[in-house]
Amino acid sequence: MIKLGDLNLFDVMELSKKFRVNPVTVRGYMRSGKLKGRKIGRKWYLTEEALRDYFKLPGEEKTGEPGKAVESKA
Repeated sequence: MIKLGDLNLFDVMELSKKFRVNPVTVRGYMRSGKLKGRKIGRKWYLTEEALRDYFKLPGEEKTGEPGKAVESKA
């Protein structure tokens, strides 16, 4: 994990080891938008907040930026 101020970043290898999935799967989720990651140079990174959003149940409020809730359009 890389810590930048209050931002925690995880790379593909960390996530693949933690969740016991192939790194190709993690990168594919990021490319498809299932996981909200960013590619910096040659590596993909995911914020802790994006990881939380991925695991939220449908209908739960998701966040757009760290510490800010996204308003749902009902």
